[in-house]
Amino acid sequence: MKFIKTCLGATALSLALASSGAWAFPIDLDSVSGQWSNHSGGQNVHYNAAGNQIRWGYGYPQSGYGFVGSAPPSVTINDSSPFSLGTFTHYNYPISNESAIDSVDLNIYADFSTADGSTSQGPFAFTFLHNETPNNAPVEHCGSLCQFLAIFGIDTSYTTHDGPVDDIVQIIFDDALTSSEFKIGSEIYSLSILGFEGDSSMLTTSEYSQTSVNLLASLNVRDVPEPGTLGLMGLGLLALGAARRRAA
Repeated sequence: MKFIKTCLGATALSLALASSGAWAFPIDLDSVSGQWSNHSGGQNVHYNAAGNQIRWGYGYPQSGYGFVGSAPPSVTINDSSPFSLGTFTHYNYPISNESAIDSVDLNIYADFSTADGSTSQGPFAFTFLHNETPNNAPVEHCGSLCQFLAIFGIDTSYTTHDGPVDDIVQIIFDDALTSSEFKIGSEIYSLSILGFEGDSSMLTTSEYSQTSVNLLASLNVRDVPEPGTLGLMGLGLLALGAARRRAA
């Protein structure tokens, strides 16, 4: 009998604990949008009407960033594994010195829903650091005459330092990359930004090109026990306590 009561108590407690987060998934990501704001530094800086594109610098085309959300269509999230919030794009083109930004914030808005309800969340602000490297890579010049003279061991080549250099983009990772909590039904969630796809907080882009990469996130869950769950947990704890006292 003592064994049965102990098992019942342990089972009740296990069920109560297992219920925490058991119904948190699946959850649907119905829409994602992003807006750039609060840039630091830079000259000739422009945002498009939707706010999801930013360009800077003197030159054509300009350098810049873009963001396109992953939803709609709706994306189903089944657990706390990483998922894509959207695609970040870095556009890298030659611009005049000292005309690039130093940093800019990306404000992300997201709509989530479950069978228990829906909620709109945001903005979640994430800071991107930008390093617009000067185009000073060494470039060797040797025309047709230079190449002909080289046959006779005469070197007339020369080097300039105006070659393209990759630009660097970095996300600042700190506590701000986990959002404040939001509630849907009986579940409490928070959103964490994990960085660029490929487990990286940094990317580089060659001159005269663009780099696109998914921005990854995950959902954290903190369950709010229902009254019945609390009662079940209490019964389990009482049963375990009684069993321990008898054993003593």
